[in-house]
Amino acid sequence: MTKRILSLSFLSFNAVLTKILDREETSCLVCRTLGNFTLSIEGVKAGILFIELQEGFKVSLRSKGNFPVNKLAAEFGGGGHTNASGIRIRNGKMGDYISKILNKAEEYSERN
Repeated sequence: MTKRILSLSFLSFNAVLTKILDREETSCLVCRTLGNFTLSIEGVKAGILFIELQEGFKVSLRSKGNFPVNKLAAEFGGGGHTNASGIRIRNGKMGDYISKILNKAEEYSERN
């Protein structure tokens, strides 16, 4: 179901590809629960789910405590609440953004 899974001391992320969603007949709604699930991992402050779409991709950001995923989302044109936010990139490839978003998440982790 997921292409990549990485857990750092503060973060867990998943990337779901369109072809996997199509093949598995999995809805994005079901996939988004992965972002919430990652927060149950001990020590994880934030969960990020990258969802590839036909045109661009979405990023679902979830956190607990004072990790401001809304500020992280705003850096990439997204928004939301302190502990639940999102990003929508229409004209970009998911692979080009994953490391940028994860690096920025690491900066926020160091501040909080």
